[in-house]
Amino acid sequence: MITVRQSVEIFFIILLGTALAFFVTIQRNNTSGRSLFSRASVPIAQIPAPTEVPAGPQQFIMDSPEGSKTLTLEKKGSVYTLFTSDKSSDQKISVFQKDEPGSQSLEIPFNTWSTDNKYVFLKEITPDINNYLVFQASGTLFTNDKASISVQEVFKEKVPNYIIEDVTGWAGNTSLIVNAKSIEGDKKVSFWFEVPSQSFIPLGTYFK
Repeated sequence: MITVRQSVEIFFIILLGTALAFFVTIQRNNTSGRSLFSRASVPIAQIPAPTEVPAGPQQFIMDSPEGSKTLTLEKKGSVYTLFTSDKSSDQKISVFQKDEPGSQSLEIPFNTWSTDNKYVFLKEITPDINNYLVFQASGTLFTNDKASISVQEVFKEKVPNYIIEDVTGWAGNTSLIVNAKSIEGDKKVSFWFEVPSQSFIPLGTYFK
């Protein structure tokens, strides 16, 4: 038989177990609440977006052989601007500006200045066939009111049986050396391109 003492002990054991379970439940709730509050209070770091800085113009420079003049080709984005300047005054003369497609570009050839510094020429690189543009260093327009003469266009019109391989530079004050090859066969010929008359004179020697 269960005595009164045993009954009291059982009662206290049940009471102690209930109190312990209640205490554990309260502690879990408090811990969960603190965790949620802690996470919510942490500020979210703001990562600054990068700022795009516009790129400055690229410059390509070539002095005349005796060093008195400078040719400057500036490239900003796809726009090319050509200047000439006299070193004694450092004053720039704007000669030409052109927006080239992404597949094309302009560059200064090594022998860009004519021997009297009155003309310069640029190489225009294209996916199909390169062009060569002649300018007056003074910025003066030609008689057709254009800033440049396209050697490729004039050659195609006046020497239709050949194609230009390269323009190597100046042979004098007004003469550019043009290397070409025949459309049919492998014959190669050098020409003088006379800028004032825009005529081509075939030469007996092929200039490599």
